[in-house]
Amino acid sequence: MTKIKITIPLMIIASILVITATSYSPNDVRAEFSIPEISGSISIPEVSDDYSAKAQIALSVAMAVSENSVENGKAMWGKLDVAQGFLVYTIGVLANDDIFHKVVVDAGTGEPLYVSEGVSKDDWKHSKHSDGESHKKWKDHYANLTPEEREIKKQQWGEVKDAFFALSLDERAKMIMYFMSMKVQFESLTDEERDAKKLEMKLMMEALLPLSVEEKTLKLREFINSL
Repeated sequence: MTKIKITIPLMIIASILVITATSYSPNDVRAEFSIPEISGSISIPEVSDDYSAKAQIALSVAMAVSENSVENGKAMWGKLDVAQGFLVYTIGVLANDDIFHKVVVDAGTGEPLYVSEGVSKDDWKHSKHSDGESHKKWKDHYANLTPEEREIKKQQWGEVKDAFFALSLDERAKMIMYFMSMKVQFESLTDEERDAKKLEMKLMMEALLPLSVEEKTLKLREFINSL
């Protein structure tokens, strides 16, 4: 239990970032991102729980490749995955005007195997595959605010995104990898522990949002340096 008490507050900070990132990435719009046939350098005949040791490039390298594959792109999330029997990194890249791209990078050579067409935020928000329930929860969370206050909240969340992108690729990759590992730990908590941490996350979110972009970036960098 001691380990959980130490690491969960850190995970909450990372969770804030992921919530923001996923609000800008259509993770549920799978139809728009059907990957064509690819051929990678590392074959994974049977998917196991842990194939990370087989990757020959780091997540930060795959994120850099993805950014170079999309004009004015910024890598916002990524994960090691198996696609069509090959070990790859799947990277979400946000370009100008909230245009989202999905990039598949060979985990052995670093070669970009697939770059999706861009999908605008407006398009995926109205897609039949989009997560309408999450959007409803967001509206319900700020239901008591005036329209002007809600606009301020939207701006503040956008600044969290800007703060995240102000980090270096290595810093962003480190945060993403940490969050992925802590997600497993969070799922092992009891319902009561989860509810307590959700409340803690809500309070921390409200404390983070009013900060300037520079202050938000500093907080995120402090978190990364604490890992």
